[in-house]
Amino acid sequence: MGLFKKLRKYLTGRRMAWPPPRREGLSLSDINLRDPFIVRDGQGGYLLTGTVYHYNYNDAGMCLCWKSRDLESWSGPFKLIDGEELGGVYYDFWAPEIHFIGGKYHLLITLRPQGGKRGVYLFTADKADGKYAPAARLTPWEENCLDGTFYEGKDGAVYFAYCREYTDVKDGQVRCMRFEREELPAPAPDLADVPCLAGQSKLLFKGSCNIFRPARGRQKVTDGPFYFEREGRICLLWSTHVRGGRYALLWARAKTDAPDGEFEQMGALYDKDGGHAMIFCAECGQKYLVLHSPNARTVLTKKFEHPHLLPAEF
Repeated sequence: MGLFKKLRKYLTGRRMAWPPPRREGLSLSDINLRDPFIVRDGQGGYLLTGTVYHYNYNDAGMCLCWKSRDLESWSGPFKLIDGEELGGVYYDFWAPEIHFIGGKYHLLITLRPQGGKRGVYLFTADKADGKYAPAARLTPWEENCLDGTFYEGKDGAVYFAYCREYTDVKDGQVRCMRFEREELPAPAPDLADVPCLAGQSKLLFKGSCNIFRPARGRQKVTDGPFYFEREGRICLLWSTHVRGGRYALLWARAKTDAPDGEFEQMGALYDKDGGHAMIFCAECGQKYLVLHSPNARTVLTKKFEHPHLLPAEF
């Protein structure tokens, strides 16, 4: 490793207490977390999950969550998935999302099996904070993919959007597969035994489609797709690096009513070095945008990534 890379690794790294100690009365600014995702737990409360790590992005070995009754005071973390119970041969544990579909909670998470390609895996449980059991790999074995999300279409199908990584294709992609709800499998005894459900996928757009201060260079990042609706139209959040090196939250709008159809780029929703966002509706009916910012830990400035909760004014 060169001197510059060593310096960058030090400046953007911080060894956190590991595993994070369980605490009560936390604010969102107290929780070091990337790729935040908040879901209602079905019991009047909320559950927050996301990417946590000790020092390197792939050293977590677990999926954690925090709980709240009011979105202000949080307790945790609590363990959703334990990598040791999966044999200790999976890495990353990135970008978990939880979707309630067909009476079950479905957890999507990016894992990298030892000696294999990074991909999106599906786990299921009966409760939002329940014991999640492995069910399937949703992306091809031979491709590096990450950041999966679900969307229930008006046709009753489940649409699965994810990113084909720029490390494979240089110009990162956002792609989509369509599943019938009954195709979502029952849990398997072991993650190594789960089926791969990857079928034909459609390209929605590439990183180079960004119209907001596009970054120079051949490599174009696509991160964190998330479906939402605006004025009756299907839309997608996604994130990338823009000119100046900052991370930004962008959005695209479907040209038709098809979640796997063509999308047009609409620009940026947040450009203050934050992104990988989602939108959820609180118990009171208020919609919120949740994202992480800044995009890295920096020891010298003492800035560490954490969730931000913003009213969704759109």
